[in-house]
Amino acid sequence: MNTMIHTSEKHGLTSREVERLREQYGFNSIEEKKVSPLIHFLKKFTNPITLMIEVAFVLSLLAHKTEDAFIILALLAVNIGVELWQEHKTSHALEALKKNLALTATVLRDGRFISIPARELVPGDVVKIILGDIVPADVEIIDDEIVSVDQSSITGESLPVERKKGDILYASSIVQRGSFLARVQKIGEATYIGTSAHLVAMAEKQEKSHFQEAIFRIGKFLAIVAGILIVLVVGVFLIQGKPLIEIVQFALVLAVASIPVALPAVLSVTMAIGAAALSREKAIVSNFKSVEELAGVDMLCVDKTGTLTKNELTIAEPKTYHQFSVEDLFVYAFYASEKEHEDAIAHAIKEYAQKHGFLKKIDEYDIVRFVAFTPETKFAQAFIKKNDKEYSVLMGAPQVIAEKISFAQGEYDMIMRDVDTFARNGFRTLAVARKVDGVIHLVGIIPLYDPPRDDSKTIMKKVRSYGLKIKMITGDNIAIARFIAKLLGISGDIIDAETFHNSPDNSQLIEDTEIFTEVIPADKYHIVEALQKDGHFVAMTGDGVNDAPALKKADVGIAVAGASPAAREAADIILLSPGLHVIQSALEHTRMIFSRMQSYATFRIAETIRIIFFIVLSVLIFGFSPLPAIMIVLLALLNDIPVMAIAYDNALVNKKPTRWHLRETLSISSVLGVTGLMASFLLLFVLLKTHFVQHFIGQDITQAVIYTIIFLKLDVSGHSTLYTTRTLEKHFWKRPFPSLKFFIPAFGSRIIGTVLAYFGVFMAPVSFATIVAIWVYSTVWFLINDFVKVQTYKILRKRKVHKV
Repeated sequence: MNTMIHTSEKHGLTSREVERLREQYGFNSIEEKKVSPLIHFLKKFTNPITLMIEVAFVLSLLAHKTEDAFIILALLAVNIGVELWQEHKTSHALEALKKNLALTATVLRDGRFISIPARELVPGDVVKIILGDIVPADVEIIDDEIVSVDQSSITGESLPVERKKGDILYASSIVQRGSFLARVQKIGEATYIGTSAHLVAMAEKQEKSHFQEAIFRIGKFLAIVAGILIVLVVGVFLIQGKPLIEIVQFALVLAVASIPVALPAVLSVTMAIGAAALSREKAIVSNFKSVEELAGVDMLCVDKTGTLTKNELTIAEPKTYHQFSVEDLFVYAFYASEKEHEDAIAHAIKEYAQKHGFLKKIDEYDIVRFVAFTPETKFAQAFIKKNDKEYSVLMGAPQVIAEKISFAQGEYDMIMRDVDTFARNGFRTLAVARKVDGVIHLVGIIPLYDPPRDDSKTIMKKVRSYGLKIKMITGDNIAIARFIAKLLGISGDIIDAETFHNSPDNSQLIEDTEIFTEVIPADKYHIVEALQKDGHFVAMTGDGVNDAPALKKADVGIAVAGASPAAREAADIILLSPGLHVIQSALEHTRMIFSRMQSYATFRIAETIRIIFFIVLSVLIFGFSPLPAIMIVLLALLNDIPVMAIAYDNALVNKKPTRWHLRETLSISSVLGVTGLMASFLLLFVLLKTHFVQHFIGQDITQAVIYTIIFLKLDVSGHSTLYTTRTLEKHFWKRPFPSLKFFIPAFGSRIIGTVLAYFGVFMAPVSFATIVAIWVYSTVWFLINDFVKVQTYKILRKRKVHKV
């Protein structure tokens, strides 16, 4: 499809020709590569922690522990069900958006015009396109009409461009002036925007969630620890000659103890709540894990046109000459503007005149004749009359208008300097002149630009306060980019695409540059890719087809309000309201979410280490397990299910980008796990070796009572550890304080465990004195753990500073 295709302009294609061409070229769409729903579902069962849960389920069945197996299966269903439900809601929202954005086209087939879905167009079709239409394919203009189109979503240019007969219009550009016939030349993936599909596909193949990587490494760590200990104990049992069924049962106990069965569910629920919070602010989360990813973003690449700016023409401070006033300038400009098909320039002039009250004077003139702008003349001309006196008004390119005027000495150079100054400051200019009695006088110059959104400057400042660096990317020239950047307070090095392409050290140049101009879609993609290779987490905002590859490649792609279907499809977060204010809110939400997930992961790993090492050491030293399998499963339920409420907890909002520092997380978890192990082991030793305890609690210390005491201690201490980890490096009494939605379920679980121990449900009952003693003992160790945690953080941070 590299050659121009010609078709009869009177009859269009026949139905038979359409069938032949469709067989050859296919449909006018970029087909999505979708994963089979079955494969997508099965993948949910293959992450490390889910596999560990499945192993525990199988071991339960082998050991004929059907109650344990049922509980484990329920937890597995919760883990997968939460994520599938969130994805289901998201897909429905996206499908609704796609339906609203479906395109149709008016096409000439078999000698008559009909309306069809745009995807059914074929090369050679003659289509009718009118003001406001979205161009449905790459088409060639076949009318003599002069067309103004907005192709900012494709090329990134903020100002409309003029096109004439024989020129090509790109698919997805928007017609702002003119109604005309055009012939389809390229469709689907062969179009200009279709070339971006390859980059999007590349980005999709390379996409890897940092969240998934962290969960994988946590699961791998726990699996290795559990595996080593299970092999060790099983080996000891085999040497001792214990029955095989007894060994399998014990392996089950260790497996259940080591698996953080609710970790995926807690993290999924936490992110789902974050996604719901963003939806209340009119932002749809299409990629579930982007909620966590945004917390670690340290580089924000922002498309200028339509994102930072309004993508509409606005008039800046005009310049007048001689005796003419600003009112005169806009009255004459109004008459020299297109009326029948009001374009962006005419709309801007009319809006400015209305805002400043200049339209009152317009009724003083009558229009005699209007000559429209053409690419050849580069100006429009209106013939008007007032009190039987005729005037002529010219409006167009300043250089062309200036050549028609007889200036006094030095005036031409002065006016050209004014035009040049406007151009250097990023303005496109129009000159307006009046002709009376054969003499042409310059009235003034009107500067046009695409203004920033009202909240852009404020939001950029706030985003920087969260530790993000900003890079502005645009298809506009350097002058326009520099002007907008200055308005928004974005400063730093600025380069154009040619400099970018010719630089030998492309990576360093990208790192050092704040403003990129005259870029194409591939440039945006490679800018994001280079930043990622340098270790940055990158967010990209955009609205156009030209932004789609970079949106897909970025760690978090954000499609702004009014974005093209391609941009929305590629993005992880879709904004439905104008402006970028939701990005600030999203940063706050995601960093709170990250704090919650980090504190829970630390708690869960610490608990796993504490319980499994405690059981193994008890077996090796004392010759028996301190907890039966049913109590291990019950403890997992009390520890994990209620603390899903951590998703509603008050959390820290870090002022810097936050990431999974797994070495630090595992170090803190291990230290807390070891102190917890010391507390549990000391209690078990005292229970087994002293008679004072029996006298103190007023009941015999049987093995069944020991089971209950150890169960209660682990339950009370477990939730105490959660209060320690939720404040990260700070003491537990520091802000933010726990929310009631978190405190009530977490504290309630300890009460439930206490009630079960007191009344002997699933275990031997213990006295009230025993319960009080365990609560006091656990509280003392809670204070010790908190102090140890804070000191460990200080040591780790100090070592990190010294390394840097």
